[in-house]
Amino acid sequence: MRVAAIYDIHANYSALEAVLAEIKRIDVDLAVVGGDLAWGPEPRQVMDCLMDYKEEFTFIRGNVDREVPYRYGKEKGLDDFTAELNHWCADQLTEEQLKFLKGLPEKVILNIDGLGEILFVHGSPRSDEEAIRMDTPEEEILPMIEGVPQDIIVCGHTHIQFDRTVGGKRIINAGSVGLQSRANGACWAVFGPNVELNVTTYDTKTATERILKSNAPFKEDFTDHYLNPPYEGP
Repeated sequence: MRVAAIYDIHANYSALEAVLAEIKRIDVDLAVVGGDLAWGPEPRQVMDCLMDYKEEFTFIRGNVDREVPYRYGKEKGLDDFTAELNHWCADQLTEEQLKFLKGLPEKVILNIDGLGEILFVHGSPRSDEEAIRMDTPEEEILPMIEGVPQDIIVCGHTHIQFDRTVGGKRIINAGSVGLQSRANGACWAVFGPNVELNVTTYDTKTATERILKSNAPFKEDFTDHYLNPPYEGP
């Protein structure tokens, strides 16, 4: 089995389209969509696309895949920016798409040729909101991965690719397709029989022009930070 992992699409349709074209070109057996699908400037376009793959791909839940369909707001302690975007994104989606997001599982385990069993999560094995970064101290990560039997853990959430070993576990961040940080393109990964961390360039100029013509809130922030490099993310 050869598996593509695409995480943190964040409603960036052009980036998703470019990565899907690459996945078709290299002919993988399965794609894991690792959460945070529809929070961003083009939620309807992205979800219309992904729903065509709902029987073909394996999906797991990210934190915003809870926040958007349940319309999390300031009552959940969120700032004005996040709350407004949650509500706006939910308003763009169909009832079928909202129900789909609500039903996503938290994790999936796959047995991949050359690598063995791999645990795919969004944030950490114990929380879709918990961040494992490339520089998170080992003593902070160890409680997050305690009791995980798999030797390899694939995560996202922090939007920067890395491959590191902590407590005997290999932890790999696939990066972000749509809100890429410190990368000039859409980030994703392939597993089996080796690990490949990929970056796919796409037409950010056309994507920017389309997004700026939309009614998405905070669209200038999105295009300035993520579609027009250089951007040195968190």
